[in-house]
Amino acid sequence: MGLLRDWHYIEKAVEIPALSELIRDALIRALFVRDDRVLPRDLIADLSRVPPVTVKVKDDGEVRKLVRVLNGQESTLSLGLSAEDYHFFRTQLGVGRTREFGVVPRPRTLLTYDWIVPEQRGVQLDFSGYADIEFAEEGHRAIAQVGATWKALYDAATAKGHSVPFVPTVPLDFAVGDALVGDAAFASYRGEFGSFVNAVRTISAFGHRARLGFEEVANNGTAYDLLHAVIPLAAEFFIPVAVAVRLEAKPSTRKTLTYAFDDGTKLAAALDKLSRTGQGIDWVHVTDAAAAKILRPGAPAEAFTAQVAFGATATGAAAKEKAIDAAMAGFKSKGADVPNPFDAAQDAYRKTAESVSRSLFVGEVRLPSKALGDFAGRLRAFGDQSAAKAGFYATLRETGTVSVFPSFASPKDRTKQHDLSKGVRTIVSKIAGGVFTSRLAHLWEGEPQFRQRMSFLRSLKSTIDTAHVVQPLLSP
Repeated sequence: MGLLRDWHYIEKAVEIPALSELIRDALIRALFVRDDRVLPRDLIADLSRVPPVTVKVKDDGEVRKLVRVLNGQESTLSLGLSAEDYHFFRTQLGVGRTREFGVVPRPRTLLTYDWIVPEQRGVQLDFSGYADIEFAEEGHRAIAQVGATWKALYDAATAKGHSVPFVPTVPLDFAVGDALVGDAAFASYRGEFGSFVNAVRTISAFGHRARLGFEEVANNGTAYDLLHAVIPLAAEFFIPVAVAVRLEAKPSTRKTLTYAFDDGTKLAAALDKLSRTGQGIDWVHVTDAAAAKILRPGAPAEAFTAQVAFGATATGAAAKEKAIDAAMAGFKSKGADVPNPFDAAQDAYRKTAESVSRSLFVGEVRLPSKALGDFAGRLRAFGDQSAAKAGFYATLRETGTVSVFPSFASPKDRTKQHDLSKGVRTIVSKIAGGVFTSRLAHLWEGEPQFRQRMSFLRSLKSTIDTAHVVQPLLSP
């Protein structure tokens, strides 16, 4: 994450005399697209700089030692580097000068785009090799290191008689840690990713191991729940290294039902009704024709496709399917044996993920499920006007809301990303109950209570990270 770093940088940028006359949205656009016609040369240099050193992590002991070097507790000699690597490290970081060094974890897969202001004074951590998964001997729990892929967790859990209760709305090849340090959107019909997290193992800014939560049980009802308060911004305060998650028992029968709809209004009505039935459902995944062509290129793409996954006993599956059919009334057809995108073999899943990742994504839209048809029509029209064909991936919650990720067939240049984000924001503003959450949307937000929360989080970060090592705030 980098929300606090971006927010702080923008707050300080408006104090620069040359930029003080710019309205906030114009300044954010200039910073996002690196507009050298508006911004001073020093700011362009800040935004173009990247972490000079990348370290591939093999164990958390390496992270602890590295943090202690960066915060001044230990000498670079303690890293045990070869002479060549030692020289490179000191040269790239300029060790010995009076300056602060920061450390930032690198996401395995980004759905949208990186934050505006890169961590530029220190080290980037590559956790791709830190990917072990440990399952509890009793109960349904696992501890996944942050570099473990979601697909590896999903497959390994299934083989051991467990079921992973959360899936990615956009089926990219995310690591589990991408939910903490990137923008992976894991969720299920019954809750958000955070509702399945028992604890997070972290390294503090002083190189100490710190655990948020209890790995064996949930603590979200204790009133001392720092874990769920900071999960969306965990990497702003600590360096996450492993996540303890709750799993479920693998059901004796698991089915995926596929419904095709030719009309967005009918689809929205069906999803709204389904959310009111009280049926035990694992997840509901929805795509329009553009997204369906990417997920299932060999199958005909209907205007809208909804897949409903559930587990049941062998005797109870038929009754549950009948109840779901009744709730989904209005469908054009019901597919037989249509595979869901999550059960594919690992190589096939990654191949599909590569195809999905070629689209441009701008962030998440939350809507009442009954408004999905209206949103789909507006999104399609906007894509046609912008010469960027639009599609979407979505999941339904039992609360009656849908989490929608618009996608566009467009080059991923920053100007296009900004303008398409603006357009989606405008669409959502016209839909009652709609909310657009993205990196840019957070920065655009001017609501007083939101700004107060941001001020509190910056204060909390300064209290927890007094060493200024974990993604330190940067002023222009």
